[in-house]
Amino acid sequence: LTVAQTASKVESTLGISSDDFTNQAKASNYVSDYDFLSGAANDSLEGFLYGSTYDFGDTDMSSDTVIRAMLDQYKANVASLDFATAEASIKEKYGVTVSDYDILTIASIIEKEALTDDDRTKIASVLYNRLKAGMALQSDATMGYVTGGTVTADDLKTQSPYNTYLNKGLPPTPISNPGDGAITAAVNPPDGKWLYFVTTNLQTGETKFVETEDEFWQIRDEYK
Repeated sequence: LTVAQTASKVESTLGISSDDFTNQAKASNYVSDYDFLSGAANDSLEGFLYGSTYDFGDTDMSSDTVIRAMLDQYKANVASLDFATAEASIKEKYGVTVSDYDILTIASIIEKEALTDDDRTKIASVLYNRLKAGMALQSDATMGYVTGGTVTADDLKTQSPYNTYLNKGLPPTPISNPGDGAITAAVNPPDGKWLYFVTTNLQTGETKFVETEDEFWQIRDEYK
């Protein structure tokens, strides 16, 4: 989920106002207690609200209670990963320098783009290969973060820092709060030269990965 979707879920399940949650979900409110937030852009907690099952029991509920529980889980499950070794490996493999926050942003894109665990690892490779080549990421999902859902052809022509068709590099913040599978893929991408992928069957999750633009359009035309 995104922060906005999390806020909606908190309101429907816990009765805490989504507006109150959103207003509280600022990195500046928590960075003194969670140092991994020091690199967060736009004062956003996007990417850091760890998705899990939470039982608050008889706890006196507030937005702060929920957010701290999620940040505690992020600290335990994600911030504890060996990002330094991962970043060195990515640098060696792809020639790309990334930060912990960059990896989280990449994981958030993987989370929104992939349908299966196998896809997650390959999409990670696609994203790193595109960064290495200086190509735009061309991810519909990053503009979906702006639109809140469906992305049209006109949306992809609209200037936004989250439009990875018009802007090279990563969006300014993560676009979701990624799960373990997406984070693992972003931390440890496989070897591969793929630059494009096409989902050919949404029901089965079948996705084809290719290295050239000609192959991409051939598959697109075949599965129109």
